[in-house]
Amino acid sequence: MSSYFTKYSIPAILATGLAALAISACGGSSDDSGATELAKFAPADSTVFVEGSVQPDSEVASNVDAMTETLAGVNVGDLIKENINASGDVDFDADIQPWLGQDAGVFVSFDPSALAPETDGLSSFTSTEGDLGQTMDSADAGEKFGLVVQTTDPDAAQSFIDKQAESDGISGEGEYEGFSYKVSADDGTAVGIVDDNVVIGSSEAEFKAAVDASKGDNLADTQVFSDLKDHVADGALMSVFTANDPYLAALKEQGIDLSGLYSAMGMDLEGSGTVMSMVPTADEMSMKGYTNAGSDLTSGDPSALIETFPADTMVALGSGDVGKNATTIINALNKEGIPGLLEPGQIDQLMNEASRQIDLMGIVESLDTVAFFVNGTTEKNLGGALVATSNNIEPIESSLRGISSLIGLAGDASVRPLPGNVAGFRVLTPELPGRPVVIGVKGDRMVIGVGMKASLNALTGTGKTLADSDAYKAADASTPDDGLDMFANPDNIAKLVLSAGAGQPDAREIAKIMQKFQFMAAGSSDEDGTFEFNMGLNQ
Repeated sequence: MSSYFTKYSIPAILATGLAALAISACGGSSDDSGATELAKFAPADSTVFVEGSVQPDSEVASNVDAMTETLAGVNVGDLIKENINASGDVDFDADIQPWLGQDAGVFVSFDPSALAPETDGLSSFTSTEGDLGQTMDSADAGEKFGLVVQTTDPDAAQSFIDKQAESDGISGEGEYEGFSYKVSADDGTAVGIVDDNVVIGSSEAEFKAAVDASKGDNLADTQVFSDLKDHVADGALMSVFTANDPYLAALKEQGIDLSGLYSAMGMDLEGSGTVMSMVPTADEMSMKGYTNAGSDLTSGDPSALIETFPADTMVALGSGDVGKNATTIINALNKEGIPGLLEPGQIDQLMNEASRQIDLMGIVESLDTVAFFVNGTTEKNLGGALVATSNNIEPIESSLRGISSLIGLAGDASVRPLPGNVAGFRVLTPELPGRPVVIGVKGDRMVIGVGMKASLNALTGTGKTLADSDAYKAADASTPDDGLDMFANPDNIAKLVLSAGAGQPDAREIAKIMQKFQFMAAGSSDEDGTFEFNMGLNQ
């Protein structure tokens, strides 16, 4: 059997799973049984499970066709079939289509602790490049996977397996719990028919693990999967499930027990996980997610601030309730510390030292929303700013004098006041000719920015803003329930790429792809535990 899993790293598994699931455009089915049924073949301790439809209903298939033809001018199903047929050993229509069912699933199991070198505590993250290479090699060696594909004709699927085994050669075959299987001489993958499904394991052990799971103690029966499966988004082409417990356990094995810190921050991660669904429409690709992890931290809705940024903004990102969250985190760190990195009470000591010049804690507690943006379309007019709104601007205003005096000590910097009765100053440096660093306060806003125009516009919310931008309006409308936390304008990014890489073919190709999109947007909801990332296409 010709294998696509010779190098089964996590990215390769997910990419292969996506490619397999993208065969959706090859034909449609109106059956809506749900691929989550295939989770019964995944061992209960699977780290990642990917499920989706290889032959979805006609609407989803039509959306995939429309999107890929807009982006690449090709039908993705036809392209995949052509690549399969190009191998010379397999004809999709003759060998695969007759037995291919509606759904497929991939489970991946690996030890997350293998991703870090075997050293003490947080020092593991200071490894050399050679150590990192060894770490990744050991992680790859620990990965295990299984692929399960529903069949409409098990006999035809078995004929396909036999044909491929004869073509590629087998190193062994056997029977387990009444199910026969063959082992590839090429890479050791094992394949067989189990309960009318084609099951491929990265080894005989994983094939047998899938069989054992199907008889009990599987992912489908776990509480975390039961909680997550009901939150698969409507119209999803594929979904990815992952649990947090394996990663928490891996941290503890590395000597990093953060359970006390999580508890102090009101975070409940044990027994929790995340599901993300890919949902295509004719003019938008969305990744919609849900987590059942509890937390006292909130993100608020920063869109009211983001929409006041300059209209030529390339990317903007923000969060609400910053002061509340930061205070919660600081208090938790003071109480619990971080094993091997930060002692309890050490944050207070550091902040007290910093407060000799500025009222750092006063500033933190006063913050409401914090966001930043980058704007401009060429390297010469590139600018941006960090913008914060405050419920008590006094600590920030009083701290500006201390900051100004510190900067004024620099021999190569020139500090000047801001125009227009705006409290603050600008710093001119040789490194940024014509684009001063601006620190200012007006009303309930503080701005730290690069470039006078961008900074003053952000400080006052005047001039043409994102609220006037069609791309921003479309992005905001794409996240009606989750609010808008991030916005990017692909057209402005494309202009910067063309300017920076003038005359370079690669720059033109990148810009060409970016200009096919109208917006990129992300949002989240504290109340519902949902989040999403959307990419809208130009029509």
